[in-house]
Amino acid sequence: MKRILISTDSYKGTLSSKEAGEIINSAFMREGFFDNLVLPLSDGGDGMTEAVREAAGGETVRAEVKGPLFEQVAAEYVRIGKTAVIESSQACGLVRVPENSRDVMNATTYGVGQLILHALSGGAENIILGLGGSATNDGGTGMACALGVKFYGDYPFIPVGRSLENIKRIDMSGLDPRVKRANIIACCDVDNPFFGKNGAAYVFATQKGASKEEVRRLDKGLSHLASLITNVDLKNLPGSGAAGGLGGGIAAFLGGNLKRGFDVISSLVCLEDKIRQFDMVITGEGKTDFQTLSGKLPAGVAAVCKKYSKKCILISGCIEGDISPLFERGISLAYAAAEEVPQKTPDKTEAADALYRTALRAAKEIKADC
Repeated sequence: MKRILISTDSYKGTLSSKEAGEIINSAFMREGFFDNLVLPLSDGGDGMTEAVREAAGGETVRAEVKGPLFEQVAAEYVRIGKTAVIESSQACGLVRVPENSRDVMNATTYGVGQLILHALSGGAENIILGLGGSATNDGGTGMACALGVKFYGDYPFIPVGRSLENIKRIDMSGLDPRVKRANIIACCDVDNPFFGKNGAAYVFATQKGASKEEVRRLDKGLSHLASLITNVDLKNLPGSGAAGGLGGGIAAFLGGNLKRGFDVISSLVCLEDKIRQFDMVITGEGKTDFQTLSGKLPAGVAAVCKKYSKKCILISGCIEGDISPLFERGISLAYAAAEEVPQKTPDKTEAADALYRTALRAAKEIKADC
C-alpha cells in the first residue's frame, strides 16, 4: 500500500487541521492504508499556533491581553527555542466577538502588540505572526501603541478604525528597542494592499460588521495613515491589507517582513522533506475557490508535490467555481464534502461526518486504482 502524508489546513469554523487530518486518516486506514502521517499545517490563518505546536513541538505560553474591543482576554502562543509563533486572532480575532456585537470601527490590535511584548520579554529573538481572522481595521496602530509608538491628534490617543483620520503626527521614538533587534515575519494568506478598492476595508470590513459608509470611512482612514508613513509604500505593498491593515502596520512600525504564510509555516515544519518521503499527499481546507490559487495552503502543497512528482489529493469542505488551474499546479483528484456551498457553517459533528464519508469514498477509489 502507498505511504500517505495527510496535511490539510483547518476547516474554518468547524475542524482544526489536526482534527481534519485524523478524520481523513481514519477513513483511509479503514481501506487498508496504514502507513500514514498526519502533519497539521497552516498558511498563517486561524489555527496556526495549534498546527505548529502539533507539527513542530514547542511550548504553549499564555498571557492576558486586550481583546478586539479592549476587553481583557486569555491568549496563547507557541515558543520554539528563541522563536515565538503568534496568531493575531488570539488577541483581535473575529471569533472573539459575537456576530451581533461586531464593531470594526472601534476594534483594536493593541493585544497583538502585548503578545509581541510578552514574547520579547521571554527571550524571543524571532517573531512569526499569523494575520488571519481579525475583527479589526486599525492599520496596526493599536499594536504599535502597545509597543511604545505614540499617535497624536490634538492629544496622544490609541487609534481605532473610526479615528484613523484624526492622526496628525506619529512619534516612533518610544518603540521598544527589542523590536528593532528582533526578526519579525508576518504570515499573509492574502496579497491585498493597505487601502483602495482591493484594500483592507473594501474587501474585508463588511464581514467584520461595517456598513457601506463605514467601509468608505475606514478606507479613507487607512489612506490618511499611509500618507503619514514615509518608510514604506503601503499603497503598493502586497499583503499590507491583511488583517485590517495589520500587515502594513507590521512593515511600517516594526520593520517586519511580509511573507506568504504557507512558505513560512511549511519551512518551519519541514514539509518539503516530509513530502519527499511519501508516495501520496492529501490536502484540503474548508472552502476551495479562486482565492485558493493566490497563496492558500492547498495550492502550496500541490506545488511541492508537483516538484517531486507526488500524487496530491484535495479533500475540501466545499468547492466553489472553476478550480481547473489547481490541476495544472499539481492537484491530481479533488473531492468536496458538500455538493454545494452551504448557506451556513455546519456544526462540528456534521462537518466531521461529511469529511469522513468523503475521505472514505476517496480511499475506496484510490485503492481500486492501485
